[in-house]
Amino acid sequence: MPITPIRGTDRGSDPAAAVPLVSGALPLVGHLPAFMSDTVSVLERGYAEHGQLFRLELAGTSMVVVLDPEHRKELLLQPETALSISAAYPFLRSMFGTGFYFMAEEEEYRRQRELFMPVFHGGPLRTYLGVMERRTRELIAQLGDEGELELVRTCGELNLRVIVDCFFGEEFGPLFADDLELFETFSGNVSFLLPPGLHPVRTWRSRVARRHLQRLTLRCLAQRRAHPLPAPDFLQSLTESRYRDGTPVPDSASVHQALGLVWAAGETTAGQLAWALADLLRRPEHHPALLAEQHRHLSPDAPLTVESLHRLTRMDHVLYESERLNPLAVLIARKTVRDTVVGGHRLRRGTFVLTSPYLVHRMPDEFPDPHAFRPERYVEDPKAAQRLFGFGSGIHRCLGRRFSRLEIKTCLTLLLRHYEMELIDVPRPVARLAPRAVTAPCRIRFRRRPEAASGGRPGQPRTGS
Repeated sequence: MPITPIRGTDRGSDPAAAVPLVSGALPLVGHLPAFMSDTVSVLERGYAEHGQLFRLELAGTSMVVVLDPEHRKELLLQPETALSISAAYPFLRSMFGTGFYFMAEEEEYRRQRELFMPVFHGGPLRTYLGVMERRTRELIAQLGDEGELELVRTCGELNLRVIVDCFFGEEFGPLFADDLELFETFSGNVSFLLPPGLHPVRTWRSRVARRHLQRLTLRCLAQRRAHPLPAPDFLQSLTESRYRDGTPVPDSASVHQALGLVWAAGETTAGQLAWALADLLRRPEHHPALLAEQHRHLSPDAPLTVESLHRLTRMDHVLYESERLNPLAVLIARKTVRDTVVGGHRLRRGTFVLTSPYLVHRMPDEFPDPHAFRPERYVEDPKAAQRLFGFGSGIHRCLGRRFSRLEIKTCLTLLLRHYEMELIDVPRPVARLAPRAVTAPCRIRFRRRPEAASGGRPGQPRTGS
């Protein structure tokens, strides 16, 4: 049964009450305290009690969780006029303003989205790969032969340097590259359900950081406009971009687009990179086959190419499995902007409607033997990877997913080639309502592989003495 809007104004009694309620709701506040402190546990309890449709009550706000494929697909494909993403994520308005494309009406959203499309396809991805490889090799040189690193911080810093070099260019990237704390402060205003203003100090700090980043971005735009490159990059394309009707994109919108891109890529890619490395190190039995695959398809002396990385299918399967078990997005949310039917239940305007990549990725009907780390499932079922939706789905599917996956694959390929690594700490996910990242600190001990030190092929012993 599809999700459909309801005409008319007769609401009667609360229709969401017919959706089964998860146990443990407290008077007045409902599930809010438990949901804010350990979101996954509450969702798992709902699934265990009621299956693929259940309801949470958070201090008077109803949240309906839909997991079955039919209603999940309808949820993710509904237009903004029925189920709103902007209403579900109010912190985006606080961070980027009402003109930011995620907050716009559908026509404007699509208009702005078109500006990003060329950035993540074809030629630009090949250019970005060179940046990804260079920055990863710089990290390897900085780490040296052996030692310890902190996983979350290392992935965050590496990712930021890659992103700003890719999107601002080597001329302006260094202005941003060494200030991870500034971006973290800017992101500190992320608040999924609660109004950002409930944390006034955090909100104020985020806005101060935003103004600093906006001024810096405007300066970069002005300098690139005054001194254009022969081969335009992303930053220059912003200075020259026009909507489909020929209207120039104002700098105020370009700043939001640039910062939104850096923010989204930073949050997602750094977290998924940390999980991928942690998952790989927890399962060293996969390392020999991955190194052998590198030996077959990569030259130790030649730069990486999109084509050579594409041949590392075993690495793809390992990364898919990490993304399946540990997606950054625990929830994908929409909010009804009018009375709507979901799964045969009539929901009032203002009801949150959610689905959960975390739960769906662990449902046995979707992924047999769901709790096992089995990269071979993508050989047995080539369509399994298409059922992953940690990067979203529908018109709001993440445009940068190919960029993100390319960066993660590049970094892990080079790190595995150069180092023997082991986890010192057990990776633990963030429990509270936030992207399900690895909790810091999570330390790794590393030692350069003998064959890497001697210039041999990955996974092959040195010859001679």
